[in-house]
Amino acid sequence: MIPKKVDAARRAQALGEMTRLLNGERAQALAALARDAQRSNRTKTLHTPSGLEVTIVEPESEEEIERDREAIRDLMVRSDLVRLGFSEMRIRNRYRFGWRLWELGATGGLRSPFVDTGHAIDHPSIVADCPHGNRVPSPSCGCGVYFVPAWFPFRRVVDDILDGDFSGYAVTWGVAIGGVDVDLGNQWGIRPRRTGRFRILGGLIPEEAPQPSLPVRWLRGFTDRNAIAVEKLWDATAPDNFGAVIARYQDEDATRVSVSNVQGGPEVPWLRLRRFQ
Repeated sequence: MIPKKVDAARRAQALGEMTRLLNGERAQALAALARDAQRSNRTKTLHTPSGLEVTIVEPESEEEIERDREAIRDLMVRSDLVRLGFSEMRIRNRYRFGWRLWELGATGGLRSPFVDTGHAIDHPSIVADCPHGNRVPSPSCGCGVYFVPAWFPFRRVVDDILDGDFSGYAVTWGVAIGGVDVDLGNQWGIRPRRTGRFRILGGLIPEEAPQPSLPVRWLRGFTDRNAIAVEKLWDATAPDNFGAVIARYQDEDATRVSVSNVQGGPEVPWLRLRRFQ
């Protein structure tokens, strides 16, 4: 944790040290472990009735490999939150919080950059309606508000999508108030989630961008330090239990959105990050 009563230079240094806990080398090292798990074989020893021991090598199933990957991802996310001093409530509910990408209009309005929902987001709370008649999220369709639980994989994929040019865009961090489902996307280590109700808690905008109209905390500049600061600023005054978080936001006025599934050719995993349904 950063001590409260320190001068600005020391606070900046401490926050810089926090962000370096999540540097690229550490992420790459853990990603290498995931790749090794994918290629690994399991060794088993069989005991025959005669007393002989026979060693065999059995390939892992795809389900076991994916379970190993998920365990490594979860180790990364949880350990980062612990090291950065987040609350126990935040750590326990780490997959209910996450980041989204938005197009930022000239007057500060937020819209999905990939599908047309018909209007800008005019409330911090967003409710996804399903045109197929399902309760969101449903295994029967892909409708929902999508988000990525961890900042660093989110930043990497958005850098790739936008080719590093964030002008005209905003990113927001928020919490899933409704049920949560895990999406099938897997590229770049991303496993997006989707929910029926999402509450924006803060976000990042370019240095020269118009101030967004939503009444949440905004910081200028798409930096790791600012992203962690947005999360920490909310966490500092967060309730002790997630039930209280739901109670705080579930009855707010919300922007309601509804669009059909993205149509076209085969859907690549990262395209699911682009959907706003």
